[in-house]
Amino acid sequence: MTFLPKFEIYEREQYLGCISKEFTFFRPKYNIDFNGWQVEGNWLEWDYTILRSNGSTVATITKELLHMTDTYVLDIQNPKDALHVLMFVLAMDAEKCSRD
Repeated sequence: MTFLPKFEIYEREQYLGCISKEFTFFRPKYNIDFNGWQVEGNWLEWDYTILRSNGSTVATITKELLHMTDTYVLDIQNPKDALHVLMFVLAMDAEKCSRD
């Protein structure tokens, strides 16, 4: 049982780890425990930056406004990280939708 949302990540049948939301007051923050990434968002929860443990940027995620559905632009530095970034975006969006 957890107080904050937690999502288990699988690639095919292999368990990779989980994405968990941290308790913060003003800016959403997530941990991705299988690769050491940290995720920080702005206070409106529209824009996110995924960082490696050394502080370098993995990806930036920006929510586009004025669309009928939630639409995000993913700027991923290394194409090899695309699947894991997409997994985070899906988990983050699911967490936000579950609150509404």
